[in-house]
Amino acid sequence: MIKKIIETRQALITISALIMLSATSLVSANDNVESVTIIGSKEDAKNLAGSGTVINNEDLEKAMDTDIAKILSAVPGMYMRTEEGYGLRPNISIRGTAIERSGKVAIMEDGVLVAPSPYTSSAAYYFPTTGRIHSVEVLKGPSAVSQGPQTIGGAINLISTPIPELNSGKFVQELGENGMSRTHAYYGGTSGKLGALIEVHDHSSDGFDSIANVGGNTGFDKSDLMIKARYESGNHSLTFKMVDLDETSNQSYVGLSQASFNANPRMRYGATAYDEMMNDGDQSSLTYIGDFDSFDVVFTSWSNDYHRDWFKVNDFNNDSEHGERDDINELISDANNGSVNAQAILDGELAVEIEYKHNNRYYTNEGYQFVISTDVGIHAIKLGYRDMEDSESRVQAYEYADQAADGSLSALYGYVGLGGSNNRLRQSAATSYYLEDTMDFGRLNLTVGYRSEDYDQRHRRWDEGAGPNLTAVRNTIVRDTFAENDHATSSFAATYDLNDNVMLVAGFHQGMTPMFGVEPEEADNTEIGLRFSEGTTNIEAFYFSSGYSNLAAECTLVSGASCDATESAVFSGGEADVSGLEFSGSWIIEGVGVTYPIALSYTSTDATFNNSSESDYFGLVAAGDDLPYIPSSSMSLVAGFISDSGLSGNLRLIDIGSSCSIAACGKFNKIDAHTILDANLKKSLNDSMDVYVIIENILDDENIISRAPSEGARSQKPRTMKVGFSYKF
Repeated sequence: MIKKIIETRQALITISALIMLSATSLVSANDNVESVTIIGSKEDAKNLAGSGTVINNEDLEKAMDTDIAKILSAVPGMYMRTEEGYGLRPNISIRGTAIERSGKVAIMEDGVLVAPSPYTSSAAYYFPTTGRIHSVEVLKGPSAVSQGPQTIGGAINLISTPIPELNSGKFVQELGENGMSRTHAYYGGTSGKLGALIEVHDHSSDGFDSIANVGGNTGFDKSDLMIKARYESGNHSLTFKMVDLDETSNQSYVGLSQASFNANPRMRYGATAYDEMMNDGDQSSLTYIGDFDSFDVVFTSWSNDYHRDWFKVNDFNNDSEHGERDDINELISDANNGSVNAQAILDGELAVEIEYKHNNRYYTNEGYQFVISTDVGIHAIKLGYRDMEDSESRVQAYEYADQAADGSLSALYGYVGLGGSNNRLRQSAATSYYLEDTMDFGRLNLTVGYRSEDYDQRHRRWDEGAGPNLTAVRNTIVRDTFAENDHATSSFAATYDLNDNVMLVAGFHQGMTPMFGVEPEEADNTEIGLRFSEGTTNIEAFYFSSGYSNLAAECTLVSGASCDATESAVFSGGEADVSGLEFSGSWIIEGVGVTYPIALSYTSTDATFNNSSESDYFGLVAAGDDLPYIPSSSMSLVAGFISDSGLSGNLRLIDIGSSCSIAACGKFNKIDAHTILDANLKKSLNDSMDVYVIIENILDDENIISRAPSEGARSQKPRTMKVGFSYKF
């Protein structure tokens, strides 16, 4: 298998190099080269063989959102769970996929998978900085099969700032409550055949939570630097892109017991004062786009390296002294169930030793891919191929602090090396290809697709040993396992133009999600819908269903699961069914000197287990139980105005139905229905300068919006005001 991959890779690199070398002799110097997108424009989305949405730059500039959950609320069929209130590490589900760390969604930037390790560990706590993103594409149904490897729910493709044709730039400065500051600036242009762009994005805050007993910062500081350079000759271009990212977040994954939440929903336990996320990474890619006489080619080679150290509370070593369980998840559960000692430990009223864990990871993700598209008669054919390798290296260690009975904390001490279960290296080598043929029969278009995945995975563990710089000392291998996986999926979609305004859409596709070391998660997926478009009115309605043959999830501490100490635990929830209705509509009402745009997105979902089971991740499941974190309904309504005077504004209402954090939904696993109301007002002073004000959570609601770990209550961000200006030059 390995030999086959190497030989195939060498052959394809040779073919791709020949294509690129011959490009300049086959082109006209006057044609334009397009950017790398999957759907393209909003008009293209209306003809997609499956459901999909484009949120363009104009849409993003209306709300000036930096939280991807707020942006994606405009797309039906999306479910989000917040972590820290700023959208740094979103949990995203598409059409009922497991929501944990967005691990069941294909996340891309400019058509390249950007999850730090898509096959080995897709739920890796990384998401591109939304504040610098130019536009967003969301694919669902059969249209997502071409992307992969996660193809059950769909894919999200974030488009970075393009190199401008004319020398131009933009500067955005935003200030807000809790010491928030955001600076976004870019400048670029094109001269002859050369183009370039440099972009910086820096976002920081002191945080809105307080820390009991000891105080401290609960904010973050995140910065991105992006550089692009392009050489263009006629219908062909070569673009280099580099992104350097860095983040330090004084955030905690620990929620609150119900009693603590009732007393102060925006207070953190003193034990979490040392919790901190530190990550950094660099991404680079080289993309060739060529338009030949009879076919088009997009070829990309990329390399992504990412490191994160999620330093956080792990255990309270108190069982011998106070008779309580140690694990933070269990301690919150015990407090919820009436344990006075457990609540006192959390409140800092009993002396205990606290164990902190460096959840330290090094990720790699590199490879190349290409798409060749051509038209032959009634056939529009696309062939895509991807060859990549990724890895996750765990180098974890522990530190300790003493909590006194007055809630004070000692300095950290006792750096301790790791155990063999955590000192591990997991690697995947994957090849995939897809073939898609869209046949044009006039009003009727038929699209058939086929995708093949072939991936080898290796898992090694060593004996103990790590230095104080978190560099592993790997001597004796205690485990070395190897697994080969291959999987094929097919898709079928049809669109029919009922008339000039109405299109009928139907599709079926087999979806899969790779799971490390075990069989992939699989589901059969169906969608039926219609699109209506007339003037400024656009409406879509879809029915969707997914039948899982083996719902699967990987254990993570933040999920509240009791992870197996010696294995990378993947748990099965058995068979499950997800079905629902999606509706989205947009209208523009014309007035005298003013227009009133309105947009509505609504999803109704039924997501249930089909059989009973018991596992550390899903807990005790009975047939008919709801899937965790999938609400029965969600809605986003945006109503705005745009006046001829340059004044504009929007009011956005997000309404999310009730759900539960685990299948066996107890009293302290419930997440009640809640709403979020935001508003913004913008004034264009001239063609270059805009000033704006944003108010988030106008009603200052303190509802529980997630429970993580499974019983730890978390509140939404409080009412927050931001002011800023945008200057284009």
